Amino acid sequence: MQKDPCREERNWKIVHKVDAKSISYDPVKRLNNHTDQSVTPWGGIPGVVLIMHYQKGSGVNTLADGFAVCEKLRRDDPEAFRLLSTYGNDAERDFSASRADSPQVLGKSLMVEKRERIITLDRHGDVARVQYNEVFRTALTLPFDVFPAWYAAYAKFTDMLHSPEFEVEAEMKAGSMMIIQNWRSLHGRAAARASPDRTVIGGTVTREAFYSRARELYRKHHGFDIVRATKY
Repeated sequence: MQKDPCREERNWKIVHKVDAKSISYDPVKRLNNHTDQSVTPWGGIPGVVLIMHYQKGSGVNTLADGFAVCEKLRRDDPEAFRLLSTYGNDAERDFSASRADSPQVLGKSLMVEKRERIITLDRHGDVARVQYNEVFRTALTLPFDVFPAWYAAYAKFTDMLHSPEFEVEAEMKAGSMMIIQNWRSLHGRAAARASPDRTVIGGTVTREAFYSRARELYRKHHGFDIVRATKY
């Protein structure tokens, strides 16, 4: 797993906390669908794999296929798709302050500002990555004449992510594990449907580490390397 510079453990840990400052630690509230590491602490791209394990209790997570949302948006509103894949979304995260409710010991603080497109395309024009988290969005630095149309596209994209057409629910309990393709699938949490002892442990894996290990195992068991089919 990736090592976060602000804590000793490689994994994060989320438990319920009364009067929590962060929505992540208050399961009474709805946590909207998002990708993890929309603001990365090392300035690179987000981890491609997200792992969540319910250590205790139960809850209901939500999921949405970001690629399906993007392709629907491309078909129905090409201009909205163009705007979200052209202009960056400003975001800021204080990695210590945003974890003030965490039971883990945090080290030095780290403040990161990023501006990333919500929809990243590959060289063929196909959707390669979705990078979205409303929690960390900050004042936008878009051109003045672009802002109204961009924000309308952003709002439309957000509504689609949480619509019955694209959002599904997954009931989780102690021992359950969820492995998510973090560049494609967005995850969230239903409101007020978690047990008081809900304890979730998780972390992320870089694309390079994931694909390297997969190719190594394939070569070991099949005697030859995987032909790279990815376009990213």
